[in-house]
Amino acid sequence: MIFKKPCGLTIKRAAAFSRAIADAANKTRHQSATKRLLNGQSHHRSPSNWKHNGTPEIVIGITILSLLGIDHYLQKKHDETRQLVMSQLHAVIREDEIIEKERNQQNMTDFEMNDMKCLFLCTVRRLPKYFDGSKCLMGVKLGDQVSVLEENVGPDGMYHLCRHEKKSNGNNTAVSIGWFPISCLEKQS
Repeated sequence: MIFKKPCGLTIKRAAAFSRAIADAANKTRHQSATKRLLNGQSHHRSPSNWKHNGTPEIVIGITILSLLGIDHYLQKKHDETRQLVMSQLHAVIREDEIIEKERNQQNMTDFEMNDMKCLFLCTVRRLPKYFDGSKCLMGVKLGDQVSVLEENVGPDGMYHLCRHEKKSNGNNTAVSIGWFPISCLEKQS
């Protein structure tokens, strides 16, 4: 097997060779620019060189700045709208609280309700699943008897104001008063 000698290209020769290629390219570029100037053509106005004169970068930059401006404007409008909705919501909540206070002041006290006359008696036939509000009749079981003090109260008149009396140890009687759904009661005859 015969080994060939490596090519005699050294680092100095390679550097000289690349300099020669670069000089030739610069000379060609210089000659073509000179020809264009003599013919009245400008390097920057050539339609084929629009990619090399910074046009794409300018277009991309303007597009990005425009998008940022539009985004800022839309974000500001969104924040203003959100602030407006929040202030309207707070106003409605305040009105609701005022109405609820007035309603609570007009409501009867527990002592006044205990003195109310019973309109009729009802039996509890069904217990509602989610029934635990502040005005609800609590502590009743299926089959308990309740006294209806006022008919068709509460939202949409779907409740009766009822009194439930539960006898505890000895002579003590626990009385609870509250709303109970009409659909869960059966009127006794």
